[in-house]
Amino acid sequence: MKGLGVAIGKLVNISCKITGKGGTSLPGKIALMADDHLIKKLIEPLKENKVIVTGTNGKTTTSGLIAHLLSYSGRKVVHNREGANMKTGIATSLIKSSSLTGNLDRDAAVFEVDEANLSFVVNEINPNVIVITNFFRDQLDRFGELDLIVNKVKKALSDLSKDSFVLLNADDPFTASIGEDLEAKVLYYGIEDDIKSLKSSSFEQKFCPVCGTKYEYKKIYYGHLGNYYCPNCGKKRPSLDFRASDIFLSEDGIKFKLSYKDKIFTVKSNLVGLYNVYNILASISAGMLLNLDDSTILKAVENYWPIEGRLQKIQIRGKKAIINLIKNPVGFESTLNMLLQFDKPLNLLILINDNYADGRDVSWLWDVNLEEFLSKAKVNHIITSGLRAEDMALRVKYAGFDTERIKIMPLNEAVKEILDITKEELIAILPNYTALQDLNKYLKSQGALK
Repeated sequence: MKGLGVAIGKLVNISCKITGKGGTSLPGKIALMADDHLIKKLIEPLKENKVIVTGTNGKTTTSGLIAHLLSYSGRKVVHNREGANMKTGIATSLIKSSSLTGNLDRDAAVFEVDEANLSFVVNEINPNVIVITNFFRDQLDRFGELDLIVNKVKKALSDLSKDSFVLLNADDPFTASIGEDLEAKVLYYGIEDDIKSLKSSSFEQKFCPVCGTKYEYKKIYYGHLGNYYCPNCGKKRPSLDFRASDIFLSEDGIKFKLSYKDKIFTVKSNLVGLYNVYNILASISAGMLLNLDDSTILKAVENYWPIEGRLQKIQIRGKKAIINLIKNPVGFESTLNMLLQFDKPLNLLILINDNYADGRDVSWLWDVNLEEFLSKAKVNHIITSGLRAEDMALRVKYAGFDTERIKIMPLNEAVKEILDITKEELIAILPNYTALQDLNKYLKSQGALK
């Protein structure tokens, strides 16, 4: 009975609270031992408004925004907001939103799902909409090469209902290729704009699946995302069902035009950075496929604020800081490019761990184009921390940054030091996954995060 699994999960959740543990995955892990199909049993009564978001970058922001759209539209949403995106984390979210007898007290569900774990949950959730953001090299020691993980995702979608929507980022040739031969309804979103492209060392060359020729690009937006085509057989980026154009970026937010069918909307958001145009575009597209009211969607987007650690703006001791998760080369470079666009003096605190959830291999730090960023940005000081602080400091040194302005410190000392040395600079705190958790715990203990 599902009630047994829920009861066990709730008891574990109470224990986690008493002991001060996070409790984002353990309740689900223990409950699934008692009932391996608990997720399916809990969510089965929910027939509409079920969304899965997967991909390498952007899934936390995109899923958080979709959940916000649904909540703003009057739905009660179950959502793994903390980012625990494997089967155990999804089960935990459902347990917390269910009664002791296993009745789910929600009428919408949005789950961020780790791309390597999609096959374990997609059939149990039976989503109405699946959003796939992009694929970049990320934790190769855990995932393997891109083609391998893309094929796994495509296989996981092969049994989807014909009534389900699969919403794909057309600008990523890896993601777009998933739409071929699926029985579900496939739609594409992407950018059509003359916005300036910045150099990236994280370019994943994709070959045409028809003739094997390397794709060429009319426009690159970041990484390998852009308007591509095969010069040999003519295969090209799919036609865009949802299109972003007239993009304006600033430190205070984003504004762009969204085109869908015969409609054009003006979108405004507090999020910043070009890559968030993709996240916003995907979220609005999903909302429209769920038949949410257009004007309600746009209002919800305009009043949405980032999830902790995703371009989060805070003040610590009266000094401005921005926190953004970095976990792979393209995410790191996208953050650096955004900071460059601000055209402000900066102090950086970079936190790198190598726990299992981060990926043990941190050699990706050498794939980030730090040299170009440091040659153009006004960076006064860099402090590194975390389990691999020395590796990060070495990478900064070899990028040509003055070693007199590099410091390696434990987290609590690093935060205090960067506040002490900051005058008018903007503080940019860039942690990877488990380092972000450590940072949030420390900042909350100091009253910096409410």
